[in-house]
Amino acid sequence: MGTERNEADRRRRRSQLLLKQSFAELMREKGFTAMTIQDITDRADVHRGTFYAHFPDKFALLEQSIRDKFLHMLGRELPPDAGWNPEHLRVLVRIVLEHVRSLYGRCSPIDTINLLFERSVRDELAELLQHWLQRLRADQADWTIHVDTMALMTSWSIFGAAVQWSKAYEDISVDEMTHRVVAVLAEGAGRFAFIDKKM
Repeated sequence: MGTERNEADRRRRRSQLLLKQSFAELMREKGFTAMTIQDITDRADVHRGTFYAHFPDKFALLEQSIRDKFLHMLGRELPPDAGWNPEHLRVLVRIVLEHVRSLYGRCSPIDTINLLFERSVRDELAELLQHWLQRLRADQADWTIHVDTMALMTSWSIFGAAVQWSKAYEDISVDEMTHRVVAVLAEGAGRFAFIDKKM
């Protein structure tokens, strides 16, 4: 019984890999709008039913592809034991900046793709930051803000800075922007702006 389950899992992983590879090839050749599910299944040499066993539509496959690419980038640049420290935070911010610029640097991106891209990257970023902050919190008994709130706000801060930089701040290098974002995250805005102590 265990052997049958292992074989079924192997077939499932293989089918999913074929679909993802076909999707990636067709994205380069035809673009997202022009490709159809039939194109994807023909290229992967699987039935349409196999596609629907894995993904409800091509948008779900796109979203999974975006997540996979982002996670691959993180895995390539960050060590397995990465956590909330200045060096790992700097690497993470730089990856997000470059990944966001790779989408917004293209001509006329499709709104649907933008939305999927943004949601996928923000979700994965928030999940990673939540993991880092939970580990950090174990050493910090006096935190008054929930970890999930901190992770969510931090992920939006990093992602928002990346979007704004990629669209409007071409004169700022990725190194400089990384430095600015990490400085604000690590040291807080209070160091860079006047804060009324009475507030």
